[in-house]
Amino acid sequence: MGSRTELKRQTLSLIPAGGSLPGRDWDRRHRALVILLWATIVVLPVYTVIAGGYSAWHAVGHVAVLVPFALLAGVTRLGRKARAALASLGLLTAAGLLVHISHGLIEAHFAFFVLIVLLTLYEDWLIFGIAVAFVLVHHGALGAIDPEEVFNRPEQWAAPWKWAGIHAMFVAGAGIAGIVAWRLNEDVRGRMCETQDQLARVARTDLLTGLDNRRGLMEDLEEQLATTSASIPVALTILDLNGFKTYNDGFGHLAGDALLRRLGTRLGQSVPAGASAYRLGGDEFCVLAPGVDAPTAIELAAAAALTEHGEGFRIGAASGSAVLPAEAKTAEAALRLADQRMYAFKHGGRPPAGAQSRDVLLQVVAERDPRLGHHLGGVGDMAEAVAERMDVAAEEIEQIRQAAQLHDVGKIALPDAILNKPGPLSTEEWAFMQRHTIIGERIISAASALTCVAGLVRSSHERFDGNGYPDGLAGDEIPLGARIVAVCDAHDAMVSDRPYRSGRSVPDALSELRRCAGTQFDPQVVASFCSVAAERKSLVAA
Repeated sequence: MGSRTELKRQTLSLIPAGGSLPGRDWDRRHRALVILLWATIVVLPVYTVIAGGYSAWHAVGHVAVLVPFALLAGVTRLGRKARAALASLGLLTAAGLLVHISHGLIEAHFAFFVLIVLLTLYEDWLIFGIAVAFVLVHHGALGAIDPEEVFNRPEQWAAPWKWAGIHAMFVAGAGIAGIVAWRLNEDVRGRMCETQDQLARVARTDLLTGLDNRRGLMEDLEEQLATTSASIPVALTILDLNGFKTYNDGFGHLAGDALLRRLGTRLGQSVPAGASAYRLGGDEFCVLAPGVDAPTAIELAAAAALTEHGEGFRIGAASGSAVLPAEAKTAEAALRLADQRMYAFKHGGRPPAGAQSRDVLLQVVAERDPRLGHHLGGVGDMAEAVAERMDVAAEEIEQIRQAAQLHDVGKIALPDAILNKPGPLSTEEWAFMQRHTIIGERIISAASALTCVAGLVRSSHERFDGNGYPDGLAGDEIPLGARIVAVCDAHDAMVSDRPYRSGRSVPDALSELRRCAGTQFDPQVVASFCSVAAERKSLVAA
């Protein structure tokens, strides 16, 4: 019993499964067979008249039978199965007409033998079955009605169904060559797919730890971003080992590699169900946890997994996380934010370089003009609130806050006579004043951590209608952060006292912002600003 089962299994393994032809290959083969059908439609009427001796109208009847098959075989919405069946039936019908025109000549039957091999190009058992069944029904039914139109021997005329079955068997046998090629094609494709899968797996795997690598993380992140939302968050946690360089230098690279393997294994085992662990390179690891909006527990578990100590060494891990899409909208932004938080934690909670550079510049402004320093602080607070109201990513909100705080830093290079002039500025003085955004950009760009902020400062005095300075940008050409800073700056300037005028009331300033929405200011930013201002007023009144 066991040997028969094994023999059956081995026999079935030799038979092609069918239905696995790649779409591009199927389209190319189907197109060739449809072209063959159209060529037959062109040639067959000529053969009908010249070789068969039939009238032209008889030939037109043959064409009328075949054309619907060719037309429908090209209709893509019918699906591949239907189109393949229509093309096959058209070609088989043409072969049947050839037998009819030849009055059952045995040589004409060889068209069926050729067709069965061609139709195996579809690599589909349905099409193969249609071909064999067509031969059986065509030869049997028409042979019973008019045997001399199908067969050319008396013994065949006497038993049309018997000979129809014999012909069908021979046609099926002729298809064996096509089936063998079909089976070999499936084998080759299967092995190619396995090889490609293995290569893809190797390409995204860290060979030292067996965890996925940075490429794997980026692929998974992009996949998660396609489905993530406020209700389906994804937490990204980056971890960097503390003490690994000392361990590696002291115990050697082989011991360092062994340590990374142990830590990687423990990290992979520590992540919750549905989450994935990665090694990004060197001593940096990562955890991606779908459905998590508070990654504190994951950070603690991952840091514990990456902790090891012994005689003369202690390995720990610093961590930082970002939640998508609440805090970052792209994979790059999430990695950058998590990396910043991880390094802030790693360096004992000291402010990052960008914040330190900003504080130095703000102190310089405050020493130069205390009134200007106070103005920048107020604009920064309001810009942050407006950016939050507009659902800007957390990383960008910090940049907008810093740009708002530093947007007038270029004014420290302007003379006091211009800054504190009690009356309107002359044309020359106004042209000089307009240079402060470019000067501010140059000053801020000297701190590499504030490069993005410098660009926002340069554009902070552009107008929505394109009549601002220094570049004449308009609409969405102006960065959103700069559009927010412009509204907040204008409001703070209107309500503040100046040497040449008193400050306006808050309602008057808001009315002016609304009046200039669409010309000087972005209407959406103005609406968000007014909403935040109204909310703050109600809180104060309460």
